[in-house]
Amino acid sequence: MLISRLVSSITPNWVRIMSNPTNTRGLLRNPKHEVYAQNRASGMEIKQAVEKAGLKSDSIEYRPEVKRRIREIMKQGASRAEVSRKRILERIFDDWEQSRRLGQMSSALKAAELMGKEMHKMFVERKEIGQPGDFDNKSEEELREIINKEMEELGWDKPPEPSQIN
Repeated sequence: MLISRLVSSITPNWVRIMSNPTNTRGLLRNPKHEVYAQNRASGMEIKQAVEKAGLKSDSIEYRPEVKRRIREIMKQGASRAEVSRKRILERIFDDWEQSRRLGQMSSALKAAELMGKEMHKMFVERKEIGQPGDFDNKSEEELREIINKEMEELGWDKPPEPSQIN
């Protein structure tokens, strides 16, 4: 125990840093690996990220330090997005308060509308697509097919069939 303390106390910092696959900032030591991790965290496919980083094999995907770095980058991006969202909502709220104090009701209403849309999913804008009567001559099955197609394009699950609901 005493020897390991003595060795660690005389080991220079650069040796400890270089023996770790990541440096003190969390970046990967190998610049190609760091580029790969950043590309993967941005949503790039494995093969494309390997090519962009100048690597020869996709085995890098399975290295623990690379996996950790990808998670770290994604977490940073999510927290930054949440912070900016929070700041925007705070500004809108401040503008709402200021507009009310100054008697600028149209500005206050707009700020209230923006807060309602974001925080409570209120004031959703709805539009009718197509001309009046476009769906009048469609059978129930054709209407279900149109709805299912639209939902699929939006990435939603298909609704249950009426026979499954009862």
